[in-house]
Amino acid sequence: MEKIAIVTDVNAGLDYIGYDPKIPVLRSIINFGDEHYVDGIEIKADEFYERLSKEDIIPSTSAPTVGETMKLLDQLIEEKYTDMIMYAISFQLSSIGQMVETLKDEYEGKINIHVVDTKVATYIQGYMAVVAKKMADEGKSVKEILDYSDYLINHQHAYFIVDDLKYLVKNGRLSGAAGFVGNLLKIKPVLELNKEGKIVSKEKIKTHKRAVERGLELFISEIKDAKKVQIMVLHTLREAEAKEVAKYLQEKCPNALPIEIHMVTPAVGAHIGCGILGFGYFILEE
Repeated sequence: MEKIAIVTDVNAGLDYIGYDPKIPVLRSIINFGDEHYVDGIEIKADEFYERLSKEDIIPSTSAPTVGETMKLLDQLIEEKYTDMIMYAISFQLSSIGQMVETLKDEYEGKINIHVVDTKVATYIQGYMAVVAKKMADEGKSVKEILDYSDYLINHQHAYFIVDDLKYLVKNGRLSGAAGFVGNLLKIKPVLELNKEGKIVSKEKIKTHKRAVERGLELFISEIKDAKKVQIMVLHTLREAEAKEVAKYLQEKCPNALPIEIHMVTPAVGAHIGCGILGFGYFILEE
């Protein structure tokens, strides 16, 4: 009989969904120079973005350690779990998922480790973990959960507009960034998480307002023919604008379930900065 634990990392933003999904989270460290904070425990999003907006510093992050992961696995074994499914931030953005995969052999015969490269981040990643937890609670098998996760990965897309590209460029998270460096202050590109899970520029736009409009045009064109869609709007210090976008999408997309608005957790915010506005979807029925 399978007993399945669902696990994710702090990038999934589960600290900001308004309830405890009972999903263990591997936590990153936020580094402001010589100051170090555990994301979601020692520093929360509001405080983090306030510091980011006032201080001229680009923070870095440290991924969860092998030791912390082993401690969690040992605890799950003690609680008689047979399988752990880990919903990792895109392998293109962090090595957390690959680190967990390296422990498969060591734990063979004790617990089966399955790592899902979600190819996304923020609550788009977290949504997959939450859905998987519901399925596990309903008694679905590892195969059923992994098959549905594959479906979700292949039926999602996210766009976002960044106020200041310096964070993405400095931290090396923007693919093909060389073409931007001379223009950092002049453009507000529409960025996307592509099918490989990389952050790339979809279109280069001159103003933030137009970039948001264009991102929404692209977004709506991709989901207009679907029967049922889950949409989430994500932001860093743009709550009022996020609410406007959610209202707009709810009106324009009659096929959408109630739209969720989520804050981006500091471990992701360290790499993308303040003033982010993003929107992602899952096509639940084609």
